[in-house]
Amino acid sequence: MPVVIRLSRQGKRHSPFFRIAVSDSRIAATGKFLQHIGYYDPKSNPPILEVDEASALKWMKVGAQPSDTVRSLFQHKGLMDKLAKVKKGKKSEEVTGKARPWKARNKPKLHKKKKEALAKEAGKPAAPAAAAPAAEETPAA
Repeated sequence: MPVVIRLSRQGKRHSPFFRIAVSDSRIAATGKFLQHIGYYDPKSNPPILEVDEASALKWMKVGAQPSDTVRSLFQHKGLMDKLAKVKKGKKSEEVTGKARPWKARNKPKLHKKKKEALAKEAGKPAAPAAAAPAAEETPAA
C-alpha cells in the first residue's frame, strides 16, 4: 500500500486550515486517513505549523512519501534534515534538524501603495495653491 503524507483542507470558505494527514495514495485527500500528525494554519502571520516529529519520522522511515507542499513545510520545521541524519545512523533523540525561519510578510499590497500614491498626488496641488494666496497677502499688507 503506497502511503503519502499530505494536507487535507479544513476550515470555512476564505479561511483555510490544513491537517497534515498520513493516508493511502489511492484514496481521495478528503477521504479516510491512517493518522493525523499535525496541522498548518497559513492565515496567521507568521504561519502556524505544528507537527508530531516522532510520528512523521516513523512514517517517513517506513516509506511514506510527503507531498511537495508537506516536504517544504517539513523543511521549515527541520524534519527533512533530521530524517537525513537519522537515515545515516544517528539516533533521532540526539539529532536536531536545521529549521528555516519564515520570511516576513509585512510588505503592503500593491493596491494600497497605489491608493497612497494617488492620495499624495491629490494632496500636492492643493498644498501649493493654499500657500500661494498667503504669500500674496503678505506684500500687500
